[in-house]
Amino acid sequence: MNILIRRSNLLVPAADAAAVRDAWRHGADAITLALGNSRGSMEEAIAAAGKGGAEVFVRVNAPKEDLEAAVRPGLRGIVLPQVDTAAEVAQAADIIAGLERTRGIAPGSLEIIALLATGRAVWDIRSIIAASPRLSQIGLNEPGLAKSLDIALDPAIDPFVYARGRVVVEAIAAKVGPIGMAYPLGAIPRELSDAEVRKVATNSKNLGFKGTLCPYPSWVAPVNAAYTPTPELVTWNKRVREAFAAGVAAGTAAVPLDGRMIDVPVDEWAIVVLAMSEACAKRDAEKAAAVNRLRRDG
Repeated sequence: MNILIRRSNLLVPAADAAAVRDAWRHGADAITLALGNSRGSMEEAIAAAGKGGAEVFVRVNAPKEDLEAAVRPGLRGIVLPQVDTAAEVAQAADIIAGLERTRGIAPGSLEIIALLATGRAVWDIRSIIAASPRLSQIGLNEPGLAKSLDIALDPAIDPFVYARGRVVVEAIAAKVGPIGMAYPLGAIPRELSDAEVRKVATNSKNLGFKGTLCPYPSWVAPVNAAYTPTPELVTWNKRVREAFAAGVAAGTAAVPLDGRMIDVPVDEWAIVVLAMSEACAKRDAEKAAAVNRLRRDG
């Protein structure tokens, strides 16, 4: 089972040298360098951000000019934060393909993360997902969407229930990862305690999201924890698999366990949970190994 583990994707201003230099210390699965007016040395920024084993993306605004600056060896992909049409994704993919050829990057290796910023984009999400096989994750740019729809955001009223659900359903059906943060933090991000962020991130996971863009380093640890199966959940699902296997061996496809009935769908979900746990552990081990190499090499 091939599972993409990109629970947390930390946003870092590319122009903030100190933030870029320290970004790897926060343990994010991915780091996105937000490209502003200042280009600087993207090769150095990408290398610095990826020191701790994180995948590195660059968020671009003006696709052609920014992609020229952003696409460098060591990059994992591009974040398009203001997607309105499928044509925009296709155009970016074409530019990326040309830059891969001229810059010694494996053809087709760079991914696209698309953030939908208009009502039309939400309506046309299926064509946007189909615009390029490079698209690996998709979500909402909730502040941008609110602006395009002339919505005044209120923490007490979630205006994006439909849009968020549409993203999850369409993305999963197309085998693309839906990303986001439950309301209100997706639309009105702010720093909160670890427990509060983890609660909202857990809600996000339960809505169907597979990861979250983190505007603050303080979000990374609780977001990672929210998307990682707990030891208790792993233990339970191991018992589910054992009980179900014993039942099948005894000639039945439904067995009781601690007052619950274990049947085929429950066993199939246990397989998913255990695979997710193993994939998260593998990803964390990769990052830990990268950090250990840094410490060893001084």
